[in-house]
Amino acid sequence: MDKKYDDTVLPTTVTDFIKLLNSMYPERCADLEDDTKSIYFKAGQRDVIRFINILKGRADENVLK
Repeated sequence: MDKKYDDTVLPTTVTDFIKLLNSMYPERCADLEDDTKSIYFKAGQRDVIRFINILKGRADENVLK
């Protein structure tokens, strides 16, 4: 495991967990130095976070209705 995650703890709420994921895997453009494999891997990570954000948004909308 990467040492930069040593102080990271599991948040106690879903909202805080999603905030943590968004901060760890932000939306951003690929770096010119990245190879294709790395770009695809990072895109896949972010795609999972986007899906979780969609699910959370749907859940929030259902609560408000």
